[in-house]
Amino acid sequence: MTDCGRCVRPIPKTGKNGPKVDCAECKLSFHGKFVDLTPDDIQYYVENNTVWRCEACAKVRRKSMALESSMTSTITNEDVFNLVSELRKDLRGVEAGLGKSINTAFEELKETKGLVSKQGEEMSALLELVNKLSTENAALRNKVAMLESRMDDIEQYSRRDTIEIHGIPADRGEQIVEVVKTVGRALDLTIDENMISACHRLRNREGSGKPPGIIVKMTRRMDAEAVLQKRRVKRNLNTHDIGLTASPAMPIYINESLSPGRRRLLNAAREKKSEKHYTYLWIRGGKILMRKAEGEPVKVVTSLADLDKL
Repeated sequence: MTDCGRCVRPIPKTGKNGPKVDCAECKLSFHGKFVDLTPDDIQYYVENNTVWRCEACAKVRRKSMALESSMTSTITNEDVFNLVSELRKDLRGVEAGLGKSINTAFEELKETKGLVSKQGEEMSALLELVNKLSTENAALRNKVAMLESRMDDIEQYSRRDTIEIHGIPADRGEQIVEVVKTVGRALDLTIDENMISACHRLRNREGSGKPPGIIVKMTRRMDAEAVLQKRRVKRNLNTHDIGLTASPAMPIYINESLSPGRRRLLNAAREKKSEKHYTYLWIRGGKILMRKAEGEPVKVVTSLADLDKL
């Protein structure tokens, strides 16, 4: 009984490791199982009297096959069988490596899928948070707009007894109260000092080319309204009416005093009036009113949103 050249154990004629096979080069015997040969493979060698070489000898043989092929005119069945066996062995190695790579790729794909799923959950949570914050932001913006509107209404209400006079040239050393009294006389309205709570020139705007206006706070609201009413009656009030005849007549405007917010809204309304071809735009009681044409309904403008609806 000979020993296996691979496992160095005795080789019985039959056994679970298969029959033995002998290497034609090194003369060692091997269990068929340990050299990847089935009993049918070994039977083929015996019946066809072909030569089998172990892996070590086969490698040496392959190196010299080119030289042997050039020295012989034909390729034997043994060469073909050995080549097929080697290719099968190489294929098994490739299959094993490919299987390992596939398993690794599958695990990585599974891990990536888990990460993507987790990121999807986090993204959903973030989107939910963004939607919530957007809703809160919209609510806060509406609240701020409402508060700004209320503050503007309060400030405008505080100006209900205040008027502005524009178009009167400034004179150094002038007495503003006397100028206001003169305007009253031109409107056929007596204005005395008791009717005036405070008055002063507004700051001059650089580059405007217009004289700074005069702001007058009356002691009573009805006095302010009386001045405005008289100005509506006398539409052509100008500087000649108050004795300034040394220069060409310039129109004098008397308007309600507007809060900064209401003034910005009025400027926007002027632009919209031109854009939408409205005919009338005026102020009454601190409110901005617009009418497209005679006989058309009056539009009350309280916000920029009202202008967008025109």
